[in-house]
Amino acid sequence: MLLQQLRELDQGHLFASWPPPGQADDKKQQLMQQLVHLDASYNGGLAAYIRNAKQLLQDSREGKNPFEGYVPEVPNGERMDFGSASFVEHERQGVKAAAQAAFVLVAGGLGERLGYSGIKLALPVESASGKCFLQVYVESILALQKKACEDQGKPVELELVIMTSDDTHSRTQDLLDDHGFFGMQRHQLHLLKQEKVACLIDNDAHLAVEKDDPYVIQRKPHGHGDVHSLLHSTGLVKKWQGNGVKWVCFFQDTNGLVFRALPAALGVSSKYDFDVNSLAVPRKAKEAIGGIARLRHADGRCMTINVEYNQLDPLLRATGNGQGDVNNEDGWSSYPGNINQLILKVDSYAQSLEETQGIIAEFVNPKYTDASKTAFKSSTRLECMMQDYPKALPSSAAVGFTLVNQVWSTYSPVKNNPADALAKVEAGGPSHSATSGELDIYQVNCRALQMLGAQVDGPQQATFNDLHLDFYPRVVWSPFFAITTDDLKAKFPSPARIHLHRNAMLYIDHFDVQVQSLDLDGALVVEAQPGASVTIDGLQVHNRGWEWQPLKEGNSAAEHEKIRGFTVAAYETEQVKFSEPGNYTLPSKTVLEGEQGSSGDYEEEADASSCQAESKLEHDASRSQQDRQEGNHTVWTSSSEPSPNDYSSEKHGTSDSAVVHSLLHDIMTKAAAEAKGVATETKEAEKLAASSAKSPKPKDEVALKKGDTGTPKGTEETPGHVVPAEAGDKHARTEETQATGSPKKGSKKAKTDIAEATKDLKAEKADNGAAKGVDSAQGDALKPSSPKKAAASASKEAQPSSPVKAAPSSPKKAAASSPKKQAAESADKK
Repeated sequence: MLLQQLRELDQGHLFASWPPPGQADDKKQQLMQQLVHLDASYNGGLAAYIRNAKQLLQDSREGKNPFEGYVPEVPNGERMDFGSASFVEHERQGVKAAAQAAFVLVAGGLGERLGYSGIKLALPVESASGKCFLQVYVESILALQKKACEDQGKPVELELVIMTSDDTHSRTQDLLDDHGFFGMQRHQLHLLKQEKVACLIDNDAHLAVEKDDPYVIQRKPHGHGDVHSLLHSTGLVKKWQGNGVKWVCFFQDTNGLVFRALPAALGVSSKYDFDVNSLAVPRKAKEAIGGIARLRHADGRCMTINVEYNQLDPLLRATGNGQGDVNNEDGWSSYPGNINQLILKVDSYAQSLEETQGIIAEFVNPKYTDASKTAFKSSTRLECMMQDYPKALPSSAAVGFTLVNQVWSTYSPVKNNPADALAKVEAGGPSHSATSGELDIYQVNCRALQMLGAQVDGPQQATFNDLHLDFYPRVVWSPFFAITTDDLKAKFPSPARIHLHRNAMLYIDHFDVQVQSLDLDGALVVEAQPGASVTIDGLQVHNRGWEWQPLKEGNSAAEHEKIRGFTVAAYETEQVKFSEPGNYTLPSKTVLEGEQGSSGDYEEEADASSCQAESKLEHDASRSQQDRQEGNHTVWTSSSEPSPNDYSSEKHGTSDSAVVHSLLHDIMTKAAAEAKGVATETKEAEKLAASSAKSPKPKDEVALKKGDTGTPKGTEETPGHVVPAEAGDKHARTEETQATGSPKKGSKKAKTDIAEATKDLKAEKADNGAAKGVDSAQGDALKPSSPKKAAASASKEAQPSSPVKAAPSSPKKAAASSPKKQAAESADKK
């Protein structure tokens, strides 16, 4: 039947060169199986595909205007400045609306166009945290989910759909499995695989075969418009509607800034009850980005739709606007730039899907060899785009846009390789490269802090891959720390007391951190486990920090470094970690300072992930036997959801003798607080401490802020402190604060512990002689109450270090490269 249809549609060339029966029968069977699959995967079958293609190819050859009879108008929408009162108010509304939202990520493409062999979702968003795009997206959704739970006082689960392709499906699934779904529950995630369509070789819509194999049909992606039919066929939208979901948010795979504006756009959708709301950016007239326009037909029909840039200007000229697409008095086109981030209202969306089965109007875009339009440079295919969905809506539908006036705050996609990015800039456009994508993350964070009133130095000018860019201090935080302007205000309550120098690298990866006062000239990483509440007040960190080093021609580097044009050397890092629940304050009037001019040439080897950083919410990565795949819809099920793993903490550049000195300080402090009449023992302890002063001793010891126990309520104080770099030490160090039980030890025990620790110190000195090398003590958290065991463990695990570089982009083995991970793997425990 199918064979007969194909012959009737002039596709006989597929079989014309077949040899007689009995020859190449397996190849013939292979071709027929492929044709049957293509027939089944297209609505209406291959016959409908070929008929549609013939009509669209004829329209393209004749130059038919798809908007014939329509007159463009400036659409309705909401324009706002990033961080303005209007922006913040819409953010607040959007956070509430997010409690009834679902999210759809279209991610069918590989990174080949970028010069990256993996899936784009596995690329690191930036080098400070090393987190990949998929991890940042999942954490952003979970951060909104956390707010919804707190607001409603009950559990809320937000779902994420990822549309994949043959090229990306298994690798996306592996990425999620290997990282425990980045903290999401299995049943919250759905993978929907998009099918490819047959390619066409000429205006008669003849199907194309591979040049080296006439038994294989050429296929290419059909476009991200297929997401609508997949959502319909799987019944997800109908299910969401029944569960009270009101909004579906669509976004693309490599715009790391999308969640900076998405909450505000959700607020706009909620405020105006938009059926369709496009998140948009300002665009220059004739810029190569589609413009959103309201098109009104003479017969009364009206729709607000994306019009491609090469169609908008001719359409304006043809309908009485002689100047075409021009910039207004503000220097921008009146037609907002479409960036394919959409918010749809579920009720009208579900109804439309029922009526259309999610089928989106197609187009064809052949590349002709010459003006005669009779031959193609290469094969083409039919495509559809998700932003064309409004074409299926009635004229009465409420369709608008949300535009944030500052492009840098909303849109910085990673889609061009270095050579193409440079060509784009030379032509007057944005580079949209991995380089600009990373540096724009730092820019938006720094400028957000500046808007609050913080002193943020810079930007400097930097050149990477021949692109000249503004290079702000490297400031990054987890979405859990802050995902809205209100969050940022709460986390930096005294912004005038914040000073980030131009070489600052700040990374905060915990939601319950408040920065009251900070002077940072170097690298600071703050991390904590759930239940820890951290206040930074009066902290000064001055160290050599991290350096973004331009790559030179011939330098060996990982793919993700080459496409950025730099590698990152982590010379000195102040790593602050809290692995136990409790209330902690990093003390006032403290200088944490690394030796200036120290070599910093250390390189720690570590197991890595393709995201180049460990997830704080990492769950069991193994797939359950109950996991199943239904067609193109992957569903994870499990009788018991994975629980978070412990997050390991390690030391960075601390010698064993310094560890023992630190323990002495802890034990002496406890003895003073707990025992009565310890003056005599204290003096003795001081003598013991003084007698060991010949060993290198920390310049400064920072106790917890007075009045802060550093422990959960109801427990005794077990002080922890951050130890600054010693003289001669090559790296700044961090000790991890431990909130322990309720020790009630007398002065006798303290005296014994001091003696034990001093004994260990002498033993260590005897082993090392006069050597002054720097060791990196690594391992489990040190317990101040057990100095002997801790010091012995530190000595046992001590090992030399070398230059820390940013991680290689191996899809599964990653993080050995992430500077943040490397710094973490050599961080002291408090």
